[in-house]
Amino acid sequence: MDKSDDHASDAAINLRVIVVDDHLIVLDGLRRLIETVPGWQVVATCQNAVQALDVLNSGSVDVVVLDLRMPEMSGLEFVRRVRRGVTIVILTADIGDGQLEEAMQLGVSGIVLKEQAPVALLDCIRKVVAGGTYFHDPALKDALDRIREQETERSRILEALTQREIEVSRLAAMGMRSREIGTQLGISTGTVKLHLHSIYSKLGISTRVELANLSKRLQLNIE
Repeated sequence: MDKSDDHASDAAINLRVIVVDDHLIVLDGLRRLIETVPGWQVVATCQNAVQALDVLNSGSVDVVVLDLRMPEMSGLEFVRRVRRGVTIVILTADIGDGQLEEAMQLGVSGIVLKEQAPVALLDCIRKVVAGGTYFHDPALKDALDRIREQETERSRILEALTQREIEVSRLAAMGMRSREIGTQLGISTGTVKLHLHSIYSKLGISTRVELANLSKRLQLNIE
């Protein structure tokens, strides 16, 4: 599809957009950029997520474009509270792997880094409104690859361990001794040690430190 096709399809779509950023210059620039597209209207520019929630709850909105880091309420906290049916696009200077993973779990449709060209945001909005996702920056792709690899490894480990071994692993990773784990789970110290031996064998490790590091890296702290 060429650019003329893009603009033709834009003209057929009326979008109501909220832009959220704690910098007035950024807000004004984003409003001007978004409204260059026929049919797209920025119905509110908000300097914080609390104000954006009020606007969102008082009228019809199709897309919210928001920064990740803001005072009072972060972008991710906003996404946790937002009602379903609204498309979320995060525009941020940077994002950690953990934040990226949570954003995807919360249903964020697209993420654009502020260092990208302005057209990237418009492309992102077009893509997510059409029902797709947008994570096109190389840094985001690398982070997504790491998250997917960790998820694969996490699933492999959880499938390899029994439910009791998962419980023992969690407590051992927290720093509890075998006797404390046994008391917590209602089993003998010897049984705990047998479970640990099995866990180490299955995971290819040999110490509690390695278990703790693995648990932290893969977020294996299952309750």
